[in-house]
Amino acid sequence: MRFAHIADVHLGYEQYHLSFRADDFAKAFERVVESSLERDVDFVIIAGDLFHRSNPNPKAIKQAIEFLSQFKKENIPVFAIEGNHDKTIKEVSIYDLLESLGLLIRLGLRRKGVESEFAKVKKVGDFYLVKGVYDDVEIVGETHRSSHQFKAIVETNPYLKLDSDGILVLHQSIKEVVDIAVKDDWITIDYLPKANYYALGHVHIPVKKCIEDSWFVYPGCPERSEVKEFSVHYEYGDGLNRVDGVAKGFFVVENFKPKFVEVETRNLISATVYAKDQKDAVDKIREILAFVDSESLFMAKVLSGSNISVEELNELAGKRALYARINFEKLGVKRDLTRIEPNEYFDDFERALLEYLRVKDFDDIKRRVLEFVMKEFGLIKTKSIEEFEVKAKPKDVKKEEVKKAVKAEKPIKPKRRTLLDFLG
Repeated sequence: MRFAHIADVHLGYEQYHLSFRADDFAKAFERVVESSLERDVDFVIIAGDLFHRSNPNPKAIKQAIEFLSQFKKENIPVFAIEGNHDKTIKEVSIYDLLESLGLLIRLGLRRKGVESEFAKVKKVGDFYLVKGVYDDVEIVGETHRSSHQFKAIVETNPYLKLDSDGILVLHQSIKEVVDIAVKDDWITIDYLPKANYYALGHVHIPVKKCIEDSWFVYPGCPERSEVKEFSVHYEYGDGLNRVDGVAKGFFVVENFKPKFVEVETRNLISATVYAKDQKDAVDKIREILAFVDSESLFMAKVLSGSNISVEELNELAGKRALYARINFEKLGVKRDLTRIEPNEYFDDFERALLEYLRVKDFDDIKRRVLEFVMKEFGLIKTKSIEEFEVKAKPKDVKKEEVKKAVKAEKPIKPKRRTLLDFLG
C-alpha cells in the first residue's frame, strides 16, 4: 500500500497581494500531483486547506479541477477534509462541488451520507460519518475544529474510532507532535483514537514523529507561505551567517511509513541585519542582495539603535528581487507585553457568549446561541412596553419608538457596539 499525504495547498492565495503568488501555489500543487503519479500511489489524502478561502475564485476552482482530474483519470481516489481556511458553515462547500464531479471524497460528519466504491457511511446521531476505504484500510477524518469544539465532540461521541487498521485525517495542532509556539490552539494525543497513521494538516512546516508505533505526520505547505518558511536566511551582525531553510513538498507513505518528497518552489530569502546607522544598513543589505536573484522574494528586518530609513533600503532591494519588503525595528525600545485579562477586554455579554460557544452539546449550539443573542438585543417579540424595555435596554431609543415597535410587533435594534460588530 502506497499513498500520498498532502496538506495546506492554499490554492488561490495571493500572498502579499501579488497575483503571481497564487500561481506559485498552484504550480507547487501541480508538482505534487505529478510526483505522486510518478510514484504510482494507490490513493491520496488531502488533510485540509486545499483552498485558501472557503469561497475560492473561479481560477482556483479551475486549477483544482484540472489537477485532481489527473488522479481521477488513473482511478486513484482522493480523500479530503476541510481545513480552517476552506471550511464553511453553509450547507454546501467547495469540497461538495469537487465530490459531485468525482474528484474527491469528503470525509467527516455530513447531513447526508454518500457511499461509493471507496466510501462507506456510518450513522452518528442525526448525522452521517463518511469514511474512506481502500482494500482493508479504513480512512476516518473530520473537518477542522477549535480545540474546545474538538474536545467537546470526542467526549460526547467517540465517532472517530477506527474499526480496523487505518488512518486518521485531521487538521489540528497536536501538542506532543509540534512546538506549541507554532500554533496555540492545540489538542493532545489523549483525545485521539488509536490509528496506524495520523495524516495531519494545519502546521506549514514538515514534521514527522513516531509515538507508540504510530506515525504523526504534517507534510507542511508545498509552497513557502510564511517568512519563517524561508529557503535561505542571512543574519548580519559582526559577520555574515547563512542558514538553509526547510524543504517543501509532501509525504509518500508506504505500509504506514512516511518518506518526504521535496518539490521545487520559488526562493524566499529572509535576512536579519544589525546596523549601526543608515550607511551600515545600506552596505549590509547591498552585500546580502548579491545572493538574491531576480526571481526571488526578499524579506528583511533591520535592527538598530539609530533611526533607519527603510524607503532607501526597499528601493535598493526592489531593483534586485522580484518582490522585497524590509522593516525596521529600533533597538532599546521596550514593548508593553502586559497581558490583557478577559474582564478588561470583553463585557459581561461577550464573556457569556464565549462560554455558550464552549458547550459540549454541539448539535444544539446554534439554537442556544441564537436565542441568547436575540434576548440580549431585544429581538424577541414582546407584549408590553415594560417587558420590551427590560429585555432590550436600548439607551438611545425613545419611549415613543418603543410604543410604535410594540404596537407593530417589530423589534428595535439597539445601537450598542460589541464584539459582534467586528466578526465579519
